[in-house]
Amino acid sequence: MKGSRSRAPRLQHARFRRVGLACKCTLKAALSLAQALEDALESRGLEVRFDADSAEALGRPDGLPRDLLARAVDLVIVIGGDGTLLSVARAAPTSTPVLGVNVGVLGFLAGLNRSEALSRLDEVLSGQFREDRRLRLRVAVTGPPRPARFRALNDAVLNKEALARISTFRVELDGRPVAEFRADGVIVATPTGSTAYNLSAGGPILHPQLPAVVVTPICPHTLSQRPLVVPAETVIGLRILDPPTTSGGVYLTLDGQEGLPVGPECSIEIRPASSAVTLLRPPEDDHFRNLAEKLNWGI
Repeated sequence: MKGSRSRAPRLQHARFRRVGLACKCTLKAALSLAQALEDALESRGLEVRFDADSAEALGRPDGLPRDLLARAVDLVIVIGGDGTLLSVARAAPTSTPVLGVNVGVLGFLAGLNRSEALSRLDEVLSGQFREDRRLRLRVAVTGPPRPARFRALNDAVLNKEALARISTFRVELDGRPVAEFRADGVIVATPTGSTAYNLSAGGPILHPQLPAVVVTPICPHTLSQRPLVVPAETVIGLRILDPPTTSGGVYLTLDGQEGLPVGPECSIEIRPASSAVTLLRPPEDDHFRNLAEKLNWGI
């Protein structure tokens, strides 16, 4: 009809009706792509919601807290790098898939790159992408400064705050002490997090579907202290054995984004979370090909 505007075809059996958008607000490319996705989604008759930070950066008045966004929608599309995706995925219910669009550096967790986000949108909305369930950790801290509970998708890390100092750590598995060592810190990583800090510290790469976690010392002061892979259901206990008067404390960090200082009077317990996070992956996705490309394995 003359003068009519062409619109994207509405999907008759779209799986998702409400879509959340979260982006790395410091990247102009991410903000621009978020606006383009908003237009594309609304043209298909879908409701779009933003997290508060993205909404503010785009001049929207109605953003939701990032940790609540996934509970208000059927799908979250995250535009940025792995850090942006982690900030959403830690709190996302299993029933709300999370799709990463890489506008960052490596993008291990992203399902699409920037150039594919719009061209493959209908495949995503019609349920053609594969659901990939990923193990999360539940981390409980008892003792001062306060009891706390966290979730982590990548890792929980104990690390010294002071420069050029090491601490003594104890690792317990299902209540039994298995190691005490002096080191810069210790990492407990999921298979998803095995390609993050764990990899830099010399830990092994675990396949995402492997029901296991890895405990990796950071620069241990003995060559015999090596990474330890244990079943996912293992309850891992961590303690700091330094005297309370030692200068420079230890900090517990979750996914490199949240945490708190801990001391010898604190007990840290790490176990699998009761629910997994659901990442969307393209049907042709190959984990080992992704590793080869992103880690420059030469094939």
